[in-house]
Parts: sequence; C-alpha cells; structure tokens
Amino acid sequence: MQTAAGYRIDAGAAVVATNTPVNDVAVIHTKQAPYTTYVIAAPVPAGSVPHGLYWDTLDPYHYVRLQRLPDDRRHELLIVGGEDHKTGQANDREERHARLEAWARPLFSTMEEVRYRWSGQVMETVDGLAFIGRNPLAAGNIFIATGDSGMGMTHGTIAGMLLSDLIQNRPNPWADLYDPSRKPLAALRDFADENLNVARQYLDWVLPGSPPPLEQLPRGCGTVVQQGLNKHAVYRDAEGRLHAFSAVCPHLKCIVQWNGVERIWECPCHGSRFNALGRMLSGPAAHDLAPADGGTQG
Repeated sequence: MQTAAGYRIDAGAAVVATNTPVNDVAVIHTKQAPYTTYVIAAPVPAGSVPHGLYWDTLDPYHYVRLQRLPDDRRHELLIVGGEDHKTGQANDREERHARLEAWARPLFSTMEEVRYRWSGQVMETVDGLAFIGRNPLAAGNIFIATGDSGMGMTHGTIAGMLLSDLIQNRPNPWADLYDPSRKPLAALRDFADENLNVARQYLDWVLPGSPPPLEQLPRGCGTVVQQGLNKHAVYRDAEGRLHAFSAVCPHLKCIVQWNGVERIWECPCHGSRFNALGRMLSGPAAHDLAPADGGTQG
C-alpha cells in the first residue's frame, strides 16, 4: 500500500475505519447516507432525570441522555439531540435547535437555560446496522467498519471483536449480519429513495441558485456562486478577505454547500466535509477543494 506521503506499508490485512470508507468510490456509499444531527445541552438539578439513553420514534427523531458535571455536583447536563436532515440539504440550523428545545421543555420541567448548541454528522445505513467486514470489490484482506447509524459505541465494540476474528480466519456468529456485501431486501425502498435523493443533488450543476452579491457576504460566512460555467465556493474570513475554491467535491463531483453552524463546506451527496478554507476534514473525499482561478481573492 502506498501512502499519500509516498511511504510503502506492507501488512497482512488493513482496516479502513474512517467513519465512511475513503478507499471505496461508490459501492458502500449507495447503501448509507450522511445525516446532520443537532444537539443542545442545558443544566438540570442532579437526580431530577433518571440516568439512561432515551429516544422516540418521530421523524425526525429525538434522543436524550445525561452528563455529569465535574465542577458542579448539584447539576447535570441534559443533552437533547435529533432533528436530523441529509447533510448539506437544509439551511435552517437555528430553527432545528429551537425545535429541540421546544420538544424537550414540556417533558423535562427542571430544564434550565440552554447552555450549549452544536451539530455533528452520522452515517445512516439503509437497514440501521453497521457495515463491518471485508470491503466489497476489494482484495480479501481489506476490511471496513462504517455505518454506525448513531450507535458508534456499540458498533465500535462489535467491530473490534468481529474484525479480529475475520482477520485471523476464525468463525464469528455476527459475520453475516454485519457483512458489507449484504443486500437487505426489506430496505429496498429506502435504498432506492436515498439514491434518488443523491441523484437530485447533481441538479445543482445546472440550477443557478440565488446567492447574495459577494460584497454583501458577511465575515465568517460562505456561499456558492456561479462564475461562467463553474461553481465556486467563496468564503469571507474575519479580516474581510474572500477565498474562492472549486465547489465541486473531489469524490463524485457533487456541489458542496455551506454549513453556517460549523462554518464548513459539506457535500450533500455523500457527506465529505471541508473547512472554510477548503481543506478536507472527512471523507469519502480524499483531497481538498481545488483552488478557483488563483484561490484567494482580496
């Protein structure tokens, strides 16, 4: 195996555990999808909410857990999450946080003022189970662990046990259940819906959109603009300088979108993420966004 730095590594087996496989162009990405999830946290009196992990079955769903505070024994943090949407396909993040609070307050009367707000990304598989095992269409000694579907602690533990058995050619009763090559017939409709959703994102290549004029772009914000036949991702930094990059994701050429909460660029097709200056944060893309006509604009 040749690394990006030019070093050669020889190994009997390789495990790609990068949240979503960076060595797989398409196969696994047709069977799982990136979702952005939102979280708020507010203090509650210690002992007022029983400890546990709770979630509902609404769409979008909600989940709740507690976190002890090391410097305050009288309070705990009530962590409320959910209101998920496909990554890069919504721009109402403040409203999502407000919905979480509106959902939680009638259920938890001791909840105090919201202290923290953030968002993250989870990979949801079509049947809700992770893909852990040999990577489809790759050499037999390449293994992957992906598709945690919000259950990373559980799937991470299972992956350690299952992959060690597979690498050493030991039988494991979970191998078929988590096999990345499985074809979950009960989830065929979800499979079709998710891939139709991805196909629709390529319309961004031909739809002009309506971004604000660049002179009106606030500091610390980004937008996608049309320049001739090209789509550019433009970011204005804290000093007011404009930085321009190709808005084309290097993975499978979707047009990235701006995430104003995390201040990053996101691919609405397969969830690749890039910082405000176009540097790759997470795959499946393996490269930064390309500079656009000179890169930085003043």
